[in-house]
Amino acid sequence: MSKEDPELAIREQTETEIEKRDRAEDHSLSLSALSVSSRPLSALKADPALPFLEMAWSPSQMRDFFNHRVLPTVRPHWEATAVTINDMLYKPGAKCEILYSLQLGDPPRGQRQRVVVTFAKKNSLQEIYRRHYGGGGSAPPQTTSRPVVFLPEYGCLVEFFPLDWKLPCLAWAMEPKEMASLLSQDGSAVERASSGWLPRVKVLQYRLHRRCTLRYIMDAADSSGPKEVIGKVHHPGSLAVQVAQTQIALQVQGAAYGVIIPQPLRVMEEWGFLLMERVPGTVMKSIVQHVRVPQQLTEFIGLAAATLASLHRLHFESQKVQSLQTQVEQLRGRAASLHLVAPLLAQEVDVRLQQIERLGAQCPTVAQTFVHGDFSPGQLLIEKDQIAVIDFDAVCLGDPALDVGNFMAILHSTAVCRAHNAFRQLATHFLSEYQARLPEHGVVDRVHLFLSASLVRLALRAFERWPDDYGQTGFDSLPALLLQEAAACLDRH
Repeated sequence: MSKEDPELAIREQTETEIEKRDRAEDHSLSLSALSVSSRPLSALKADPALPFLEMAWSPSQMRDFFNHRVLPTVRPHWEATAVTINDMLYKPGAKCEILYSLQLGDPPRGQRQRVVVTFAKKNSLQEIYRRHYGGGGSAPPQTTSRPVVFLPEYGCLVEFFPLDWKLPCLAWAMEPKEMASLLSQDGSAVERASSGWLPRVKVLQYRLHRRCTLRYIMDAADSSGPKEVIGKVHHPGSLAVQVAQTQIALQVQGAAYGVIIPQPLRVMEEWGFLLMERVPGTVMKSIVQHVRVPQQLTEFIGLAAATLASLHRLHFESQKVQSLQTQVEQLRGRAASLHLVAPLLAQEVDVRLQQIERLGAQCPTVAQTFVHGDFSPGQLLIEKDQIAVIDFDAVCLGDPALDVGNFMAILHSTAVCRAHNAFRQLATHFLSEYQARLPEHGVVDRVHLFLSASLVRLALRAFERWPDDYGQTGFDSLPALLLQEAAACLDRH
């Protein structure tokens, strides 16, 4: 699975060195040898609440861990020949959730298996294991089609994808037979080709314990080519319904401005599952990541600005309101435990947030508009000269500068990762194009605050996803560089 953030470039550059380091180390699987305190880090303190992080962050140690502690019990015929870390969420002093990809067997015959391992306090994991998987004791269950392993001596819960205790609908949504039955009931989704047909299921994006986006591919009965629909798995509850209602409310309005918004087809609140049409197009994020000459993006960036200006003209009612102050408070809460393991980084975050808060208090109150909440290249699909907007999970009312600043922050972070100032110029171009279409919003006077707040959020996310990188490189790491970028953006204003 491809990574979601601009730190991909830096991560790829350092991966070879990390692999060399792992191969050079000779690790045993004794409990004492796997303590995080066995290898002091210059910028990252040991986390006493999570003593096995060094093992967790080492692909070579985790390969041995899977082969000696997990697979013999639940998959005796499997052997992991390589382990890759695809995603991570680290909350110091509380838990570390990691998505691994296991290479099974010898290439080219090998297969890959996603596995989520949660490191946390034993009592909390035991309760999760008991409540969601019926585990009455600490021993791993017998071999099943989708095993779950609770290892209290290592303080971890191992879930083999698509099992995810926070997304109980995911395993069901991944079953072709189950989805064939569901899709056959909805004529607006697909015509049933023949008895016994099964859709092909492709994982588009999986954020462990948070959400998963799936594509269902079906062969049409009239040989007109495959038909596709999108399924999105949320936490059980009202979010899927709210997203569907938002898309329905905005779809007709957006069409009047030439903005494409996917049509919901079916929603199941009890499972947190939303089925919607698939709109054609290429994700702008992929174009941004792979372009060699950033200036070639100028037209696309202008089109994105025009699309955002159109979104901010739409009528929208919501009880959820997002302001600069609430954004700062959320970031402060997210960084609260950072001082436990990275005090210097925590101090820099606090300084930036205080500066944003102080400058924001001087800004006048502005009229609230529809706000996408996560407007970025990853949420835009480009097809010729049209853009489709996806992912309405975070919509709210608020200052339109929030969306403008968030999009600009992605371009600034790309400039940091690729050491190319042209992406900062593209961010300025985006602001100019938006301002030309909606000058009455006056975002140019406030956008630097939201831009900097978004850069702080990206810095925290980079640390949460790759804490060991920060531990190895300190102030040359991506979190530190993004905080420096935030400071520079504030200083320029």
